[in-house]
Amino acid sequence: MSTFTYLITGASRSLGLGYARALLAARPEARVVAAARNPSAATDLQALANEDANKGRVHVLQLDVEDKAQIAKAAKDLEACGFLGEAGGIDALIHNAGVALNHQTKPSQLEPEDVLDNLKINVFGVLNVNKAFLPFLEKGKGKQIFALSSVCASIEQWGNNVMTPAYSVSKTALNMWMSKLAAELGPKGFTAIMFHPGYVKSDMNSGAGEITIEEAADFAVKNVFLAAKPELNGAFLRYSGEKMPW
Repeated sequence: MSTFTYLITGASRSLGLGYARALLAARPEARVVAAARNPSAATDLQALANEDANKGRVHVLQLDVEDKAQIAKAAKDLEACGFLGEAGGIDALIHNAGVALNHQTKPSQLEPEDVLDNLKINVFGVLNVNKAFLPFLEKGKGKQIFALSSVCASIEQWGNNVMTPAYSVSKTALNMWMSKLAAELGPKGFTAIMFHPGYVKSDMNSGAGEITIEEAADFAVKNVFLAAKPELNGAFLRYSGEKMPW
């Protein structure tokens, strides 16, 4: 059976861990490179990797999306570890790692540093990870890139809401970059999709939300990851698979 390999950033907990678990359950041929800033402390991720059904299907990779030098080292470590086999490719990259900082500060009171704190991970981290692992994607057959965006990135839906200004700026910037990436890589057979994961009960919002991590992961796997096709290149989707307004 031909394998299909995903690289998921921020996979130690919350949505990242949920996506890893749901993909392994939904797709027998799936293998996961689960990236975490501190693998030794990621006990739930280690437990998932050690489950009998997942033996040989999960590789835990140390990856700090805020550290460009460490990202480069992670790429070299992945290439050298043998998990990817002779072909050495990955099929899909899921940019899951992210932060929501300074979200209570009103737009008129924001400092540049408030926005920068969000941009460092939500945009710059994505750029650096994508650049480092694009050669792996070029070797893979899937050629899929997913980025967790947010309803907060939608000017039409969220522009009149004063909440989360710094976070919103970072996710809107991410959407523009993903759109540009889709335009560049689409002709080369890539599919780049950004999606709103839902209002999820997660660590980021202290458990507030409308759906659980398990529900959000199942929705995303069914309606986004497994539904990805070239016609959706550059799309901004809901976790339900419907298109989001810009």
